[in-house]
Amino acid sequence: MVKMPQRQRHNTGGGAGGAELPLLDPGVIEAHNSVTLSRCCVPLASGCMRGYEPISLDAPTGCVRVVCNNDQCSVGTLMHGECFTAWENHVLAFLRSCGRARSWSEKQRLQNLWTKRGYDLAYRACSCLCGRGHLRKDLDWTPPSEIEEDSKTKKKKRNKQNSKPSLVTIGSGNNSNASTSNSNSSNNHGQPCQRHRANSISSTGSSPPSDAPSSPHHQGRRKSKWDFFSDRSRHGSGGSGLFARRLDFSSFNALPRSKINSYHIKMEDDGNHGNDDTRCFILSTLAAQRSSRTACALCHQALFVFDRYPLIDGTFFLTPLQHAKSAIPVRVEGRQQYLTAVCMGCLEGWCVTLRCCACHRRWDGSSLILGTMYSFDIFAAMPCCEDRLKCNKCHSFVIPPEQRSAFFSDYSRSAACPSCGCVDHHFVKPLTSFVREERQPW
Repeated sequence: MVKMPQRQRHNTGGGAGGAELPLLDPGVIEAHNSVTLSRCCVPLASGCMRGYEPISLDAPTGCVRVVCNNDQCSVGTLMHGECFTAWENHVLAFLRSCGRARSWSEKQRLQNLWTKRGYDLAYRACSCLCGRGHLRKDLDWTPPSEIEEDSKTKKKKRNKQNSKPSLVTIGSGNNSNASTSNSNSSNNHGQPCQRHRANSISSTGSSPPSDAPSSPHHQGRRKSKWDFFSDRSRHGSGGSGLFARRLDFSSFNALPRSKINSYHIKMEDDGNHGNDDTRCFILSTLAAQRSSRTACALCHQALFVFDRYPLIDGTFFLTPLQHAKSAIPVRVEGRQQYLTAVCMGCLEGWCVTLRCCACHRRWDGSSLILGTMYSFDIFAAMPCCEDRLKCNKCHSFVIPPEQRSAFFSDYSRSAACPSCGCVDHHFVKPLTSFVREERQPW
């Protein structure tokens, strides 16, 4: 849970402050030194587990071939074995919640997944990166065996050794040292150089993680402004397969550039190994309702809830007052609360704007962090006028107009009116206390 900023914050550093959202690397096929290469076409939001290490089309050992039903698709047809396994587990998790597949055993789901019986139910979770088709495992493709590839590699090495003169200089007793020096690459300090794999788990800090891929395909690549979302942490979903993963982050492209960073969009788990209390609370609450979506309390548009941060294209908050039918009742610390959501469009004032009926001042939610949850009512956190401080029963002041609380959450707590003694959440007013102004959909 996070605290609401007192004013809109602007990123003053370089790097991700003005970054745009990334597009997943397409599986562009290219030629390199007479070897035809292809990128992994895995459609998961976490990206390729090998940092988009290129795949040789002449020797795709350990890879899996997929096909897209879009004839104009140019993304690619090969995935690394581990990337396909992760994607297949994601599709299986979706299949568990589909119709008749709920009664199948895990073995039956795996057997039926790529046949007509199972794929007709799970194809919605198989979207291709081209955006116009769906992927499916090519059951007719037979990958080359490792034995065949090893024999080809050895044959090439033998031919290479026979065609080129030896580079080892015959010396006086130093052959063993020269051989050791050639077999173990060393740096200038005499330390062996290690080959670092592409990061699979992102940094837990608030700043975007650094991009340090190690495959030859990425050597010398500069940190792109599209890489803000590229190194997401690969923690468990915590939603038992009910919640989907984001395939892209295009919805956030509507934000100003100054807000496309980890300061305005919640990206990292606060707990170790993905055990974030806020995320687990939201997903378990919705899982108990067997729902993977909610609705905005203002414009009522449907909002998908995802298994990792940012959880929603907007923000959640807890309030003692049920502002909308979509709000879910929960018990928090022995108190009745309602888990409510507001979409990004209404927070920015693009869909629905609210103006106080008393002072006609506009409510502004553009400073709220997206994709997470606040532990208090965001409409009551900053009283705009004296009417917001009055008792709900006798309309006397609960606190003096010149007094202001030091914490936003204090306005969502119950208090006793000094005049009539009524104990209530006096500062939390219903949405009828605002004038709604409808705007064109964003």
